[in-house]
Amino acid sequence: MLLFTLFFLQAASPVAAQPLPTLDEVQFAECLTLASKDPASAISNASVWAQQKGGYLARACHGFALATDFKFDLAVPMLTEAATLAEAQGDVRAARFWAQAGNAAIAAGQADVAIDALGKALASNNLDDNERADSEVDRARAFVALGKNADGEAALATARQLAPENGTAWLLSATLARRLNKLPDALSFIQTAAAVLPSDPAVALEAGNIAIAAGDDDTARTQWEQAIKIAPNSRQAVTATAQLAALAAATTVPKDEAQSR
Repeated sequence: MLLFTLFFLQAASPVAAQPLPTLDEVQFAECLTLASKDPASAISNASVWAQQKGGYLARACHGFALATDFKFDLAVPMLTEAATLAEAQGDVRAARFWAQAGNAAIAAGQADVAIDALGKALASNNLDDNERADSEVDRARAFVALGKNADGEAALATARQLAPENGTAWLLSATLARRLNKLPDALSFIQTAAAVLPSDPAVALEAGNIAIAAGDDDTARTQWEQAIKIAPNSRQAVTATAQLAALAAATTVPKDEAQSR
């Protein structure tokens, strides 16, 4: 799941007054804007810029464009290089580049690489609480992918504390708790997720999953139907439809069985 935004890459820690942007900064902003609209062109432009001594800003945009184009495996080393070079130059955005390298690594299936990059991002004091929460959520994903569920739970607990309004943290907490058969915790987490993200099909889908795990078929059916209603063409709707079909099959008594009763 790709989480980063243009603001996340561009923003720097607040200061009393910002100097006028350099030509490189202007080119960086333009490159990021192009990447969000036409990643293929941005990849080409950033590559040329990097060869012309564009430095870590060129590499950061190149990595962003690659990730936006779903080329996560190629984005990881580019963003890692951008973070390393930015860090060496004392640019506070290095933490954000590390965080994005970690995010891309998760999407590329490189959980161990993600944990290393996200650890470097979190070791910095240059992320605000919302950014730290997002990085903790990503760390939790990576930990769970590696089978380190306890570490995943701890990372999600930190994310919830840092940013109580982070609906993804509550949703993933609910999912992990359900998988670990901690159903009371799962129910509590999904209720909060629903309050924060009332129109998210993923929340409705997970609420149904938790209900079925608790043996509450009626609530499960209602929640899965709600997921379909919220976003009929989403992948969550596809899953919910399959879950409803399975539930219907499981609760339908065959005619020959009914006649024998």
